[in-house]
Amino acid sequence: MVQMRDAAGTPVMITPGVGGTALARVVLGTGEYNEAWLQMLVQSHPELLPLGRIEPAFADAVPIACEVPCAHGFIDNLFLTPRGDIVLIEVKLWKNPQARREMVAQLLDYVAALMTMDYQAFEQALAKARPTRITSTLWDLFKDHPDAGSEADFIDAVSANLARGRLLALAVGDGVRAEARALASLLQSHAGAHFSLALVELGLWEDKEAGRWLCLPSTLLQTVLVERGIVRVEQGVAKVLPVPTSAPGATPQTLTGTMFLEQLAAVDPTLPQALAAFVARLAPLGVVAEQKASLSLKADVGGPKLVNLSSISKSGQLWTDYLSNSVPVALATRYNQQLAHLIGGKVAATPTPRLLAQTGGAPLVSALLPKHQDAWVDIIAELLAAARTAQDDAA
Repeated sequence: MVQMRDAAGTPVMITPGVGGTALARVVLGTGEYNEAWLQMLVQSHPELLPLGRIEPAFADAVPIACEVPCAHGFIDNLFLTPRGDIVLIEVKLWKNPQARREMVAQLLDYVAALMTMDYQAFEQALAKARPTRITSTLWDLFKDHPDAGSEADFIDAVSANLARGRLLALAVGDGVRAEARALASLLQSHAGAHFSLALVELGLWEDKEAGRWLCLPSTLLQTVLVERGIVRVEQGVAKVLPVPTSAPGATPQTLTGTMFLEQLAAVDPTLPQALAAFVARLAPLGVVAEQKASLSLKADVGGPKLVNLSSISKSGQLWTDYLSNSVPVALATRYNQQLAHLIGGKVAATPTPRLLAQTGGAPLVSALLPKHQDAWVDIIAELLAAARTAQDDAA
């Protein structure tokens, strides 16, 4: 059996015309570089955490407070998005083999504690934290953000996420050992709280000559969300129980994907099922669904870029304007014309060919699904065949 191991070299700081300086690894947990120091580093430089790559829906989360009091202790760092999505962060220095299980237990305790809070209790806990950005109300931090809705919507979203334990949990530390990668199985057996976990390692390196440091973040592991789970509330305390291995319907998803489908369902309750059936029909054609803030349907035709057939936003709108970036304009135009014929829409030619509803603007994907599913599959098959031929001719 071949066993793969991680390996990394030493970073070198290069100054043009001068040369390079090898950096020295700083061992966190020694001197001033303890968990409190790491906690403040994350609070002061949230860009170190690759939130958008872990869960795209949480990319714009901002730090709110440190040492947030709850029934099970103090949460190291807590972030929120303008839409009321919660990021819980546990800073951990991995010094011993027990660190993994201790961190899992701590995270589960924190999630359970948050699930017992209503919005008012949550806001009060954030206000009591030190440091905290709250000077008046939690909503004041987001009311001017372009992606923020109304205050009522924000409060409802935070309340719902607390009640369901739906959040992104990050374990952030240095020197995450090999045994920490077993976290996926541990967390997935306790996935009833609907949260997603990622491990982020922050490697710290020192340039002793210049007196500066380099911090290198890397995501070591990300679990997927299991929708089905068991949360039992006993005497006001939420307990996250293991999911039976035989539980039906335990389909792995990302938290971003789950939130996307919920938002689609709010537009049209039939859309998630119709979209899932459509994606399944496209699989034999080599089309994959890429989930970020939107859902993009992409395929490889042998060119330098994947073909972006269509993107579907969380509001259910269908966008086809990226297609001409990866196939000839004539093919993109024909594709859009065929779709327009199905829905009685039209095609805008500039700046790139794109499908429009008859009234203008991007149409809803419900105009095509499920009624025109078969025809849309055929149109995509025709486009991909033509794109591959064009690619072969150009080679």
